[in-house]
Amino acid sequence: MSEKEITDNSKNSYSRTVKYLGIFGGAQGVSMFLNLLRNKAASILLGANGLGLIALYNRTIQMFSECTNLSLSFSAVRRLSFAFENEDRESVEHCVKIIRSIAFLTGIVGTLLFLLCSPFIAKWIFGSYTYYLSRFIMLSPVVLFMAVSGGEVAVLRGIRQLNKLALYSLVTAFAGLLFAVPLYYIRGLGGIFPAMFLIAFTQMMVVLHFSIKHFRYRISPFSLSLIYEGIDMVKMGAGYIYASILTSCSVWLICKALSEIGNGTVTGLFSAGFVLVTMLPSILFAALDSDYYPRLSGVFRNREKRNAMVNEQMEIHVLVQAPLILGVIVVLPQLLPMLYSEEFMPAVKMTQMAMFGLLLHTLTYPMSFLPLSKGDSFTFLVQESIYNVSMVVLVVLGYFHYGLRGVGVALFVTRIIDFAVVLFIAYNRYSFRLSWRVAKYFLINMLLFAIVLFTILEMRGMKAFVVAAGCVACSGLVSLYMLAQHETFLYKIYKRIFRKG
Repeated sequence: MSEKEITDNSKNSYSRTVKYLGIFGGAQGVSMFLNLLRNKAASILLGANGLGLIALYNRTIQMFSECTNLSLSFSAVRRLSFAFENEDRESVEHCVKIIRSIAFLTGIVGTLLFLLCSPFIAKWIFGSYTYYLSRFIMLSPVVLFMAVSGGEVAVLRGIRQLNKLALYSLVTAFAGLLFAVPLYYIRGLGGIFPAMFLIAFTQMMVVLHFSIKHFRYRISPFSLSLIYEGIDMVKMGAGYIYASILTSCSVWLICKALSEIGNGTVTGLFSAGFVLVTMLPSILFAALDSDYYPRLSGVFRNREKRNAMVNEQMEIHVLVQAPLILGVIVVLPQLLPMLYSEEFMPAVKMTQMAMFGLLLHTLTYPMSFLPLSKGDSFTFLVQESIYNVSMVVLVVLGYFHYGLRGVGVALFVTRIIDFAVVLFIAYNRYSFRLSWRVAKYFLINMLLFAIVLFTILEMRGMKAFVVAAGCVACSGLVSLYMLAQHETFLYKIYKRIFRKG
């Protein structure tokens, strides 16, 4: 292969990745903004205690959902995508029927399990069977709605309906805002339960509306042959399922522990900050789940191509995310009260400290897919277990000794531990080697991050803002220049800005 062909392939690969970042990232960004508006309304109408309750209810339902839905929205994509690429309509329809049947069955199982556990959950969290039990029972169908939605999302991903997925996230986010705000206003804390029910039901109906246009809804949830085929399908994403369950349980345990050590207000402050810390990664890493994982699985046997693909993902995400993360850190004291209220200002330092770990996450996340791509679920489970256990222990200890600022430091240290563990596994088990280009871009941004950290801790006023804003600008210009070498569209923007004369 000639040097020109290699360059063209590199540009095409970059174009593909940036395209997915644009589609998923743009839709996720607008959806996240609408969800933040909903949180803003909740913080005004319900206060930090109300946000803490919402976090506990959401995490409880999500934990049951992740434990029972087999993460079909991720694990089923690979097989359906393979059938779709081979233009085998019969196989695609059969695969869609399997996905829908498994999704419906797991939703029913999850709903029944949630109903059986509701008395114990109500007693454990709130110390009351009577008042909260009826609320939890009312929320049990949400598990079924989420399972069905996850199956339909897998269908749309597998047949590459990216525009429909983007529109789905926008419509459901808008519907969530439309339902939640009036209910919070009219019923106060009592509006939390019907709002969660209506939001989940709307999400299910919207995604069904998009997917049924392609495939008529047919299920056989009690067919043993379909279930057997579905088990084989789910095995591909078993590690991802474990990770989702671990993450849901870990965040739930943190919320529970903070409510016990502190109070509901502390849980609300933590939840508000944690949403912002996870916002950028969830927006910009959305493309990796849908596109990068199947492609990496396809080239895993070729070590050179595998390493090149992982390094490419790391490089793009460092360049794209670094200036955005820095920008959010700098404006967070103004952003947080705008998104929530002045009551949430104590969470600013915690959130800023936690966000410094996100730069490391841009390297960690692409590497973390290596075990999944090989089908090595045990290794993936080990690295995810270390991360989640470290997070729970360090966050609880951090708050116990140093309050909310200690929580921020704990989240930052957890990212360092996660990076070290994942890199160690990738290096020794999968012969992964970090490219010099990625290391160079990372070190440049690490220096800028260190300067911003120093200004936040040691400087005040306009001088601190000017220094930090300068670092954000430097990071953005470096990213624009580097990405412009591969992306025609970005190159035109770069030339237009910096053309001579």
